[in-house]
Amino acid sequence: MKRFKPTTKFTQILFYIAFAVLMYALINNLSVVADVFWFLTDLLEPLIIGGILAFFLSVPMRGLEQLLAKGQIKRGKKVRQRANANISLVVTYVGGFLVIFLVLFILIPQLVQSVPGIITSVENAMPRFYAFLQSHGIDTTQLESLLLDIDLRMLLDTFLDNYEQILSTALSAVTSVAGVLMLTVSGFVISIYILANKRKLTRQCKKMLYAYVSRRYADKIVEVAALTNRTFSNFLSGQCVEALILGCMFFITMSILRLPFAPVISVFIAVTALIPYVGAFLGCVVGALLIVTVSPMQALIFLVMFFVLQQLEEQLIYPRVVGSSVGLSPIWILVSVFVGGKLFGVIGMLFFIPLTSVVYSLLRLNVSHRLKRRGLAVEADRVTVVPPEEDDGSEDDDGPEEPDGQEEEA
Repeated sequence: MKRFKPTTKFTQILFYIAFAVLMYALINNLSVVADVFWFLTDLLEPLIIGGILAFFLSVPMRGLEQLLAKGQIKRGKKVRQRANANISLVVTYVGGFLVIFLVLFILIPQLVQSVPGIITSVENAMPRFYAFLQSHGIDTTQLESLLLDIDLRMLLDTFLDNYEQILSTALSAVTSVAGVLMLTVSGFVISIYILANKRKLTRQCKKMLYAYVSRRYADKIVEVAALTNRTFSNFLSGQCVEALILGCMFFITMSILRLPFAPVISVFIAVTALIPYVGAFLGCVVGALLIVTVSPMQALIFLVMFFVLQQLEEQLIYPRVVGSSVGLSPIWILVSVFVGGKLFGVIGMLFFIPLTSVVYSLLRLNVSHRLKRRGLAVEADRVTVVPPEEDDGSEDDDGPEEPDGQEEEA
């Protein structure tokens, strides 16, 4: 018996009806959808963390693989993909641990050494602060008595009176830290398995895609996935290079100007600069607060230096290193940072910029294709008619393609 094949218009009507019913069901059951989403997120949290970590580390790993392959080709040897992948995997993780260790090795000792100096500077600055308030007609008697009443004996008595609640809070905090640690270790192990078998996993995903989706749509999905991977990889690599350059610029300039806390502030700015726009200003606030306890004049010099270097970075470094890989205007980058941070915190800030770039690229291609098919050229002040491109049917969006040979056979 010949299999029934619905017409294109009939297929469209069924699709619109199914889509309308699905949207109606989702809108009327948003709470259920949200509960299911968060349940699946909690269930797959180690896998999600491992996937995110693997995605970040795949950028340097891929670069190392390409570097090893070029070296083998240059020496006239056979390219050994499996060996290159294993070497790159080990070097990537060892290098990542070394970077984290070096950052902590620089930050923690400097912060520990800075705490006594900061406390002493604050104590020395309090009389000047009182004098400043009094010169403006503000009574500081209550503030001085409040600060003088704070002593160790009072803190000890408070602890003894509320020790049960404090111990319960401390136990809860330890449990939370242990849970986060286990989750991090699980994600780390999963990321190793993902990167060690990335070629096999990619091949399996493509097999399933081409097995259950028609060739034309599968090609589109693979094209979008390649664009997404390329955009995210370029953005992450460019952001890391830009943060490294910015940290070195701050360290050299602060050393020349003999500003205090140069290593701590430079490393902190380099780390926070991974968050576009917002991160560098966070480093500016922390650096200014540290320096002002030593010398307000040096803090002012630091602020002037920060804005000069920030303008230099935004006008020269960022457009060349990161801007070309993202292809978004500053307003859309800023919107992406705020929306991503509001929804998913720091990870959202990092992921929403390349995600917005991918959506923008796909929308731009689709809009350009549709305008060419309609024979329109749209400018800021006018719309003109141009000869439309001939459509050979290869990009027809009106319905599913007809079966080709044995590909669509049951």
